[in-house]
Amino acid sequence: MCPVCKHRMGLARISPGKRGFEERTFECSTCQRIEKISFAVDPLKTDALGWAAGELKPPS
Repeated sequence: MCPVCKHRMGLARISPGKRGFEERTFECSTCQRIEKISFAVDPLKTDALGWAAGELKPPS
């Protein structure tokens, strides 16, 4: 919710943030306010999972 006009804000974009975080930008279509919030990223729900499930094998 927009802290100014109390209308619903929409997610405008997701950008990489500091290591382990992503920055989400929300925009209010009523008053044009922009809010940026950092969210922690779960490494098991990102592209890192594909790397972990890849071709890496223990030495034989």
